[in-house]
Amino acid sequence: MTGSEHMKKRKPINPQLFKGTVPKYPTQLVWLALVTAVVFTALINCVQCIIWYGHIRSDLLIIGTIDAIAVVLIVAPIAIHFGLLGTREIEKELRALTLADDLTKLNNRRGFFLLAEHVLKISSRTRTGVYLMYTDLDDFKAINDKFGHIVGDHALQEYARLLKESYRGSDVIARIGGDEFVLIPVGTSNDSTDTIINRHHNILTKFNNTNQHPWKLKASIGLAFFDPDSPCSLDELINLADKSLYQDKKE
Repeated sequence: MTGSEHMKKRKPINPQLFKGTVPKYPTQLVWLALVTAVVFTALINCVQCIIWYGHIRSDLLIIGTIDAIAVVLIVAPIAIHFGLLGTREIEKELRALTLADDLTKLNNRRGFFLLAEHVLKISSRTRTGVYLMYTDLDDFKAINDKFGHIVGDHALQEYARLLKESYRGSDVIARIGGDEFVLIPVGTSNDSTDTIINRHHNILTKFNNTNQHPWKLKASIGLAFFDPDSPCSLDELINLADKSLYQDKKE
């Protein structure tokens, strides 16, 4: 199974399943626990007084109530604290699962659109253009057919690793399809398209020359420029890059 097939078959996790695990105001749990403990303690003390002394003793009720309040005020905040930590970890994992690609650990389509929209807003505000680079691995189907899908998935992982190592942390990198990737290399607005494309090809050439894999990484590249003086939507920018990619692949 290829990475893209795995993405399609996997059933997405619904974050709503975890909604309400902890109340909006967790301190409400302290008051609930406090009232419950006091009531149960009072009932137990009443029963004990009747069994042991034949009548209810107010001093034992007061002492028991004070003990219950002390225990709840100590234990409940600690329990809520650890409960909140567990819930935050679950929410963190859910966010990672919904924004990251399973196979490559890059951003997935959802993660890319969230980050890319933010980058375009900054570009418009600072009046600084940005490039969007659309890449597609060449002959990837041949790798799958000749060496199997496991090797094909490994090739995708190697390409993703190259992208993460070769570009900066501020750059937006995502896998949005089977062997399709999108990058927004921030801060390259003054570079020519040839410079950006050659830089990417040099990364792949270096990889192919220094690795002994029986397959090679090659990519077609499409570029589109977001001009803040003549802005377009992210979808339009992707379509422009896709057309540029198709032309590159055709040539």
